[in-house]
Amino acid sequence: GLTVTPYVLGRFERSAAEPTERTTGRGGLDLSYSLTPGLTGVLTANTDFAETEVDTRQINLTRFDLFFPEKRPFFLDGSNLFEFGLGLGQEFLPFYSRRVGLVEHQMEFEAVPIDWGAKILGHAGRLGIAALDLQTGETTVTPRVNLSAGRATYDVTDTFYVGAIATHGDPGGLRSNSLGGVDAGWHSSRIMQDKKLSIGGWAARSSGDRRPGRRDGWGFKVDLPNDLWEAYVRFMQFGDVLDPALGFLPRPGTRWYDFWNAIKPRPKRDGAFAWIRQAFFETGYKQVDDLEGRTESRRLFTAPFNIETESGHHFELNWVPTYEFVDPAGPPFEIAPGVVVTPGGYHFTRYRVEAQSAQSRTWRIGSTIWFGDFYGGRLTQTEAFVNWDVLRGHLHQKLDLENDFGHLPEGDFVQRLFQLQNIFAFSPRLLLFGYFQYDTETRDMGMNARLRFTFRPGNDLFVVWNRNWTHPAGEGRFDLGPESDQVAVKVRFAWTG
Repeated sequence: GLTVTPYVLGRFERSAAEPTERTTGRGGLDLSYSLTPGLTGVLTANTDFAETEVDTRQINLTRFDLFFPEKRPFFLDGSNLFEFGLGLGQEFLPFYSRRVGLVEHQMEFEAVPIDWGAKILGHAGRLGIAALDLQTGETTVTPRVNLSAGRATYDVTDTFYVGAIATHGDPGGLRSNSLGGVDAGWHSSRIMQDKKLSIGGWAARSSGDRRPGRRDGWGFKVDLPNDLWEAYVRFMQFGDVLDPALGFLPRPGTRWYDFWNAIKPRPKRDGAFAWIRQAFFETGYKQVDDLEGRTESRRLFTAPFNIETESGHHFELNWVPTYEFVDPAGPPFEIAPGVVVTPGGYHFTRYRVEAQSAQSRTWRIGSTIWFGDFYGGRLTQTEAFVNWDVLRGHLHQKLDLENDFGHLPEGDFVQRLFQLQNIFAFSPRLLLFGYFQYDTETRDMGMNARLRFTFRPGNDLFVVWNRNWTHPAGEGRFDLGPESDQVAVKVRFAWTG
């Protein structure tokens, strides 16, 4: 059937840096049509994401880009069909949808308008299909560009598939770029009668305006995801000029060796350890070399004590010897404002203590502490959270706190991050979301408040208020000044025929 979903939007914006206020309005349309029972086509014009939750802030104490998950519903729908390779995780995504409609500018992500787009998602027999083509609008930092991505898989048998992926376009509009890749995977749940085994491999190559070098990447993984014994072996290699302009690759020019092993016994119900539901004895080793064989990172992760109790509580201790090499020829590693780590090799050991209460409780608390040596100095990281549900489940709240205290030869630093989330359900059709965040690096506190009223299924009213306060340097701890306001009112309708 055909579903038509138009919207109208009004937006008010105000900034402390500018004396003027701005009011704008726009409209857009989504068309969704079931081509077959398993295949859907979507057309979109003036795509809007005003009701999407803001990004969760993160503290970055590494020298690599952080991964931010996709939150926009248009891209989340069918995103699993774009998944490529077995167990690549966040080390390499040939297609990373956040490259579309968002651009990083001055350490923040800014929206890029999407003028129109089309996508096809679903299955036709043994064939899985995901295709996307979008035209983005012009901004002060990007020109108009056309971006496309496609993914296909074919189930040769019930346990073996082959697939391919392709992307084209550069979100920044600065160069030509294309990427193609192939992958295959086999899985079985009948090894030794009832054990699981998965084997997968992949290869990818990019083309475009880049310097000469290795443009390809490849890898494989053998995975045993079982309850008593879980293990995997993984190898990956990424060329120094492998360039997924529509993807995510934080460490090009590297070769990865990765191993994980976990023995997870469940004590007898009538024994001395009957209070333990499951224990986890884990060992993991990861090594990252450059393409010349020089080690950049090495990490041994051990969990000599890791249990989940019958009541659902979790307790864990970890010992993590680590090696990191900061390349003198690479960009400066500024771990915190004004603190630049001296190039060279560093051996250090980190320790971790974690405790969390059961998820089934009305109140849930947890804390994680990392401590030990760090790049020639010391670093203590504390994370704590509190979740609670009150008013018979109508109000859910979550408080997250992170504090990092670093003492390095190059200088000391303190990084803090505070986050508070609230969800209040007046009724199944009326929901209020609130999200407050503050971090000491940007010295900015942000509020994202979203009211959603569903007056008929598929027909929604959204009222979104984003407000930011800034904490000027040298001012008191609680002195915050207004920085910007944005209020959006959006009405979305849906007709199905």
